[in-house]
Amino acid sequence: MKSTTTSLILLLFSLLLFSCGKEEEASEANVKKIDLATLGQIEKSKLQLLKVNSKSKQVEELISGRVIAKNQTQLFAEVQGLILPNPITLKAGNKFRKGDKLISIDSREFSLNLKAQKSAFLNALTGIMPDLKSDYSDNFQAWLTYLENIDLEAPLAELPGAKSKPEQFFITSRGIYTSYFGLKAQEERLSKYTIYAPYNGIFTQSMIDVGGLVSPGQTLGTIISSDQFEIETGVSLKIGSQLKTGDKISFTSNEVSGSWIGTVIRIGGTVDAQTQNIPVYFSIAGQNILPGMYLRGQFSSANYEDVFVIPNVALDRDRSVLVLNENLIVSKVVEMVQVFQDSTLVRGLAENDQVILTQFVQPMVGKKVAL
Repeated sequence: MKSTTTSLILLLFSLLLFSCGKEEEASEANVKKIDLATLGQIEKSKLQLLKVNSKSKQVEELISGRVIAKNQTQLFAEVQGLILPNPITLKAGNKFRKGDKLISIDSREFSLNLKAQKSAFLNALTGIMPDLKSDYSDNFQAWLTYLENIDLEAPLAELPGAKSKPEQFFITSRGIYTSYFGLKAQEERLSKYTIYAPYNGIFTQSMIDVGGLVSPGQTLGTIISSDQFEIETGVSLKIGSQLKTGDKISFTSNEVSGSWIGTVIRIGGTVDAQTQNIPVYFSIAGQNILPGMYLRGQFSSANYEDVFVIPNVALDRDRSVLVLNENLIVSKVVEMVQVFQDSTLVRGLAENDQVILTQFVQPMVGKKVAL
């Protein structure tokens, strides 16, 4: 009887210990579940969200470049002499029109020598007139008319053509052709004492002064066109393959109001080793354009359907983005269609997806968000 009582007591004690153990285990389980539910949980109001609205996108590529003058000319002296006064002052910044006299070099001595040589040519031509009249009478009148129209102040006209080989040999033997072409060469040299403007432009550099002596080969200054310009740009291989001569792009400036239409006139055939860009040149004209200023233009390179633009900060290295799916943060891999400077054009997000732009230090995939 005593043994039975002892056994009952031990059994009751064991049951009591087992019951207490179960209760303690259940309590611990409840604590872990609460910790898991609250650990890493953040409020939705603290998230920066971007709602997806997929649509077609016309991609505009930025093209920028520096304005340069279409024409830039360095002026050199081909003759020697003193610089004479000129209505257009030889100073940087002075403008001129096409055909204006830019530089005059004293040519009086050379001009007098040329007239003396023309007089000698006139005497030689006069001396052969009797022989021409007697031996080549059929062409005498042409030579006589030429002789009568010679003006020492004007350039020589073209010689009459010989009507026969004997006539040509006779004229040659008297040195007429030699004298004539020598004089034409001297007339051409005389024209180099005056430099005329080849286009509307402006002086950008002047290296001479009135009264100064210049010599052949000496640099006189630099001029550029003032109403015809080009834009020198460098574009990516992708844009370069799409552009063609004749394409037009609108350019603007951050400093000057207005816009200007640029037309592609040249596309380089080489790639810059450092920038991997292709040089492209646009012709441009209009008011308020100055050489050296930078202009920006937009080129429509492509049109994409069902795409979405997201900031680059939202894109992970594995080409995935964080999306809020109800109250859970999930990861979605997207297709990168085109990358811009601070954003990326992607495809693969569903309509009305909420992309998370907030940055996290720790991985957040699978974390719950308190709504």
